Amino acid sequence: MLQIANTFIDTVQGAKTQFVKTFVSNEAVAKPLNTYIDAQTSFAKKVAAEANSFFTTVGMAVYSFDAKKAFAK
Repeated sequence: MLQIANTFIDTVQGAKTQFVKTFVSNEAVAKPLNTYIDAQTSFAKKVAAEANSFFTTVGMAVYSFDAKKAFAK
């Protein structure tokens, strides 16, 4: 699942980078834009990794939950 998220992130961020390459001819403007896009990419991938870890942990907890044992009197 994380692979799919990273692929999606790379696709969107690659489109932004290509937009800057195509339409921003001033290097003084393009450089900070590309730095910003790289920071967004890093942040988005970290968020995706943490969300994946969280939901995997929750899923395993739900999967291994024993209701009979938990609610036994």
